[in-house]
Amino acid sequence: MTTKSVTITSKNQITIPAYLVRDMQLSTHRRLSIRKRGNELILKPEPALQDQLQKIWKQLPTFKGTISDEELKRTTREAWADKKS
Repeated sequence: MTTKSVTITSKNQITIPAYLVRDMQLSTHRRLSIRKRGNELILKPEPALQDQLQKIWKQLPTFKGTISDEELKRTTREAWADKKS
């Protein structure tokens, strides 16, 4: 178990140390869930949008086996770009 001290900013934000971000393979805008257990706060990465979409699409008969990982990534990027516009 790795322990590292972090500071809460005036905006109630914390920074996750870079080595932990790399080790957990987190990326910018990745969502984390936070849970309180007793006097502890537990952060867990939520499943990536790509993983969630892939599970949903594989359940649809018309998409079964017809979309590659690269197509899924491209479609996801395009959808996020449209949403930001």
